This record gives sequence, structure tokens and C-alpha cells, in this order.
Amino acid sequence: MMPLRTYIDIARDRIGRVATAAGATALTAGLFTDAVTLPGLTAAVGAALLGAGFSPRLLAAHQRVRAIAMMVYASPHAGMAGILVAERVTSGGVARLVEAGTVAAWTAGVWWIRPALLAKRIAQPWPADEQHHEVVPAMVADQAPADPAGRWWAENAAREGGIAPDTCVIATRRIDADRSAAVIAATQRGEPVPEISITRLSALMDIPEELLAIDPIPGRGAGLRMLTIGKKGEAPADTWTEIARSALPGVELLEANTYELKELP
Repeated sequence: MMPLRTYIDIARDRIGRVATAAGATALTAGLFTDAVTLPGLTAAVGAALLGAGFSPRLLAAHQRVRAIAMMVYASPHAGMAGILVAERVTSGGVARLVEAGTVAAWTAGVWWIRPALLAKRIAQPWPADEQHHEVVPAMVADQAPADPAGRWWAENAAREGGIAPDTCVIATRRIDADRSAAVIAATQRGEPVPEISITRLSALMDIPEELLAIDPIPGRGAGLRMLTIGKKGEAPADTWTEIARSALPGVELLEANTYELKELP
């Protein structure tokens, strides 16, 4: 069973696809009749205001990117409104052909680019700003897995009855072609990452036990742990400093260990 947040994100994705199809239908109908102009404009403006005005991630975005994220989010709605107005005020065969091409471009662009998702990515917390020194786990419970490793962990290790319930992977860092690292966090603020059996993790990932290690992160509490895979090797200290800076903003690297790693499944 996937986490509830995953189901919510899937539902939002499908709703966005349906909204894009509905907008394309309204724009296509506007090529032939003016009856859809006013309802279409109302729907476009209303959806933009509701979506941007009630999105926690957009509202909580850093002030430097909030306006950009809002504009990106509202861009398909503004484009739809502009096309509807153009369809209403222009006429003629050539104009209709241009409008039809614009409708096709709008539909393909919104379907492929997905401005709402792009806006939320722009609005994600900045990694090196003072307001984000309280890194996860305060926020992890409200975020969906951001990459394949995070999704794999949520669906296999953190599932109900799994080896690491109430945890999630919040950051993965690829060091080079053969090495990477993952940060595991407790999903509840104030709770530690539970003891994770290396034996069970080895069986789940089909990786020898001696290549697995789960260790505390220097300078952080028990709510975060670092999962490493591979034999100890040599790496420059600044490599691990960069991992700590990008994966865990606000963390001062006090100690570094090096590993040869392989990617999570």
C-alpha cells in the first residue's frame, strides 16, 4: 500500500489532466460559437485564483520565487483567457486557422510542460536560506517522494509491516557513476528513525549485508539517518561537504566517512 500522500498526488495529476482536456474542449468550441466565451473566462480566472490562492506550497514559497511560481501556475489560465477573447473579437478564415493552431499549441504545451507541477517545484524550499535551517522532518510528512529511490523506499521499506515504517527518503546524492547516498528521516516530528534491520534490508534490496550501513548524521538528531551502500573507499572531504550542504541545508559537516556505493533499486 502506498502512502496517503502518493494517492493525493496521483489524484491531483489526474484532475490536472482532466482540466487540460476540458480547457482544450472549450477553446475548440470557441472557434465555432461565442456561447463558451464567458463560461470559459470565468472558469479560467476562477481556477487560477483558487489554485494559486489556496496552495500551501505556493503561499509558503520564498519571496524571491513566489511571484515567479504564481505566474507559472497561472500561465495556462491566462493563455486560455487570451485565446477565448481572441476567438470572440476576430473572424475570418485566416484568423480562425491561426486560432486553431494556437489552441493546438496551448493544449500540447500545457499537457507536456504541466505548469502547475513546475510552479510547485519552483516554490520548493530553498536549500541555503535562513528560513530553512529547520530542515525536515518538520516537512517530510507533507511531501511526496521526490525521486525513484524515495518512491521505492515508500512502497517497499516504509509500507505498513515493512522494515522501516514511518520513515521516508528525503534526499539522494549521486557522487559519481558508482556511488550515491540516501538520507532517511522519520515522518513524524520529534520521533527518531526506528532501528532498521540490516539483515532484512539486505534481503529486501538483495545486497550483501557487509555493503550496507545506516549511521547517524554528524550534527543532526536521531530523526535523520544516512544510508550508505558499498565498501569504504577514498573521496575528497569537500565531496562529503557538498553532500551535507545540498542534502541537509544548515548542517555543518563535523565528520566524514567515504564509501563506494551503488544506487538504490
